[in-house]
Amino acid sequence: MIEEGFDIFEINETIACMIDDHFLVCSLDGRIIFSNRAMQSYLGYTDIELKQKKFLDIITDFQINKGESFIKDITEKPSESEELSFNGKSGQIKLHVKAFKKNNYIYIYGNEKYAEYDKIRKKLDIEISNAIKIHKQSLPESLPSSENISFASLYIPAQELGGDLFDVFKVDNGLLNDYFEQYVCFAADVSGHGLDSAMLAIFVKDTIRSYFKLKHIPGQVLSPKEIMEFFVEQYMNEGYPVEYLVCIFLSVFDLRTNELTYCNAGFHMCPVLIRNNGDVTELNKASLPVSAAIDTDLYKYTDQSLPLSPEMTLFIMSDGMPEQRSNNEFYEARLKKLFTEIYKLKPDDIVKEVHKDFNDFLKFEKISDDITLVVVKLA
Repeated sequence: MIEEGFDIFEINETIACMIDDHFLVCSLDGRIIFSNRAMQSYLGYTDIELKQKKFLDIITDFQINKGESFIKDITEKPSESEELSFNGKSGQIKLHVKAFKKNNYIYIYGNEKYAEYDKIRKKLDIEISNAIKIHKQSLPESLPSSENISFASLYIPAQELGGDLFDVFKVDNGLLNDYFEQYVCFAADVSGHGLDSAMLAIFVKDTIRSYFKLKHIPGQVLSPKEIMEFFVEQYMNEGYPVEYLVCIFLSVFDLRTNELTYCNAGFHMCPVLIRNNGDVTELNKASLPVSAAIDTDLYKYTDQSLPLSPEMTLFIMSDGMPEQRSNNEFYEARLKKLFTEIYKLKPDDIVKEVHKDFNDFLKFEKISDDITLVVVKLA
């Protein structure tokens, strides 16, 4: 209940005159009965001058038809923003306005700041849309497969753009291809999951790929450690800000020597290796992630090697999936148990089962981080 002596109209008028939005209130026949200071200042008229006019009186002649249509179409639902040209006291002025009708009054309001924000937002939306396309193109369209080895993947960005990235490719040994069968498989997790993280993830892929153009000699034994050292050198040369962290798990499958060699740069969610007899091994030899905040002398990457065995399965994942929570429970334990139940399936079927179980776990929760899973299976 309003205390006696308070003038609600005066209070509302004072508030309306304090805000930046431009306001006009008109009767149903278009007569202006109220304007706030922002509108008066924008048009150059006083309150008294505006109250002597109708809305169409302040619309430029060449936009009278547009102004009439705008007034005619007003309903109780706020309209879409419309750009109108007004007869300001000092000349023609454009203003983006919306309008709605309530209790026999027409409310017209706008703010050029919002219009400018909308332009910026639309431009940013286009840039993000293009970045999404570039990021998607950086992910492999298909994964290599042979009678000896096969791969499958699951990738879900937390937002429209992700900071995760993975790649799998067969090493080109030129004229020696008939004598070698080597596959590089890596996953990268860049801190954050926005435009900047997505672009940095693409840099990770391009840099690792460039190693094979600039440094690799056909037929040589591949060292993930050397590839990581090459990446660190290129990363530091680029001068990326210190707040970024890049975690990479990089592995090489050499089917001639029957060896899996890997190097772990900061992947704390260790890959899981399951042999055909059900033995489970976590590849937990992790070193530091890559960051400009870390002195390069502290990087001590090493190659870790394991013998390949028939039908062994390797699960490489970023921390997004294991660390996802639902009903105050992490998915990690459930995921690793699931691995032991489905590891004998084909990689594509493994990914389908994991995706299905993850969705069952999530229920209505939104994912909080990018999801990357790569499954490798030996024949």
